[in-house]
Amino acid sequence: MTKVEYFVLEESPSRPGKYTIRLNFDKFPSQLSTSGSFNLLPARLLNLSYAQYLRFCRDIVGGEIAGKNTIYPIVYFNKTMTTNAFVRLLNSRMNLVVWEREHPDWREHQDYLAQKEKEKQAQKEATKNVSNT
Repeated sequence: MTKVEYFVLEESPSRPGKYTIRLNFDKFPSQLSTSGSFNLLPARLLNLSYAQYLRFCRDIVGGEIAGKNTIYPIVYFNKTMTTNAFVRLLNSRMNLVVWEREHPDWREHQDYLAQKEKEKQAQKEATKNVSNT
């Protein structure tokens, strides 16, 4: 699977020394479209609501939420190992989503391989039982 950095940590122009997680639109796959805001994408990749995502960023990653009473508050981070690990997590999740979209039949193939393995095991058992008699 190709590893693409869809999310980058970028220094905030309005808050020097603080960083935001930004989507790299140049690398974002055009076949993935959204009818909503891209601000929600990290939350959805983690299977969280936007409010849960903001709390996660604050409580776990150490982010600072700005923009109370706005539609999409912004999270500012310090550049730490935890923040870098969080960006890697988001990129891994996004890479998985893209891979699954490019390989829509991967589950069917996985099921086919599992069935073939079961048949092979059953055949070994049958051969073993015949040779024991």
